[in-house]
Amino acid sequence: MIMKKNLFKSLLTMCALGAMFTACSNEGNEVPDVTKGEKKTVFMKLDLRPQSRATEDELNPSVPTDAKAPINKLDIFFYEGGSGNIQKHLTISSLTTPSINDLASGARLTEIPSAADKVLVRGNVPTSVALPANGPISAVENLLVDITTQNDKSNILLGHIAVTLSVWHTGDPNIFGTISTATDGDKYAEVQLEPAVARIEFEGLQTTAASTITGFDLKGIYQNNFFTKLKMGDGSSESKTDYGTDPSKYALGQGLFTTPNNGKLFDEFISALSAIGGSPLVVSPTGGANKRWVYHVYENDATDANNQLQMIFKLENLQPSATIPSPQFLTVRGFKNTGGQLVKIEKGKIYKISKSDFTFDENNLTTVPNTNAVGVWLKVTVKPWEVVTVKPNL
Repeated sequence: MIMKKNLFKSLLTMCALGAMFTACSNEGNEVPDVTKGEKKTVFMKLDLRPQSRATEDELNPSVPTDAKAPINKLDIFFYEGGSGNIQKHLTISSLTTPSINDLASGARLTEIPSAADKVLVRGNVPTSVALPANGPISAVENLLVDITTQNDKSNILLGHIAVTLSVWHTGDPNIFGTISTATDGDKYAEVQLEPAVARIEFEGLQTTAASTITGFDLKGIYQNNFFTKLKMGDGSSESKTDYGTDPSKYALGQGLFTTPNNGKLFDEFISALSAIGGSPLVVSPTGGANKRWVYHVYENDATDANNQLQMIFKLENLQPSATIPSPQFLTVRGFKNTGGQLVKIEKGKIYKISKSDFTFDENNLTTVPNTNAVGVWLKVTVKPWEVVTVKPNL
């Protein structure tokens, strides 16, 4: 699924960006204007783009409520490109004037120092990230956002690359095609926000018709080769975690697989999920047919399987136990497109894996995670969120 981008258009007379949390706050955010105190208004227009976590409902971008990533709060930084100094920081929510909704049609932001010629906007910045009110914009750009803050699909970090403000002059076309009240010298820009994560949805997994496996339990699902940090400025991924082939690492209490992160970075079930049926044997998320095991991950542009995101499935109580000892690991090593090429894990996309396509037999199982050799490949088809239909290639 392609996550749709949130579209912001701004004028210096900039339309205010919308968010859904607290009131607009300017305290301590304004730096003395270096141009003799002259201030400008800015127009900003917000257009939400169609738009993640574990065991939750599947997202369907064709449904309006699923199509766009919600905005709860916006942080807008106006800064001077030459010096890089922040000129003004605004926080916009559903309760401020202008509000997030106001920005959908275009709204005016006043008292913007005229030295400002660039704008950086972030939506839904986690409360654990301390944003500076002034100083260099690099202080904002170098902040890191932890992946564990991104498990709630209704509060995903939204970002974009900073844009330059354009200047409107008398006689120019209406700003955004509709604003006819601009004053000569007002500034504007179009900012398109997009979710900072990719979303991975597993419908389940099942044995092949020819498999000799007569029973198994799913004990856990663990990420490997995943990035834990995202840089606020350019949205690049940092700090990759790789637990390798040691089976003891894939368990509750090991590394980042802690109780608070259960359901975020991994799923370890208190009671293992038993496969049902006969041929095939099937394990699916509990709670209904529309439920999925869901993980939000940061972008991974690797095109080599050993560096791609990997998903480790731990199976226990395999039958017949005389020939298949427990536990066993089923390793998903990246995603492939219909041409058999590895695809990048890209923000704004939903990678969907159906259980009918995620089939395996005893030959795909290993006693340790198979992170350095061919495991289970998933074939990915990306649509616009973007839906990606994933098909394992064993």
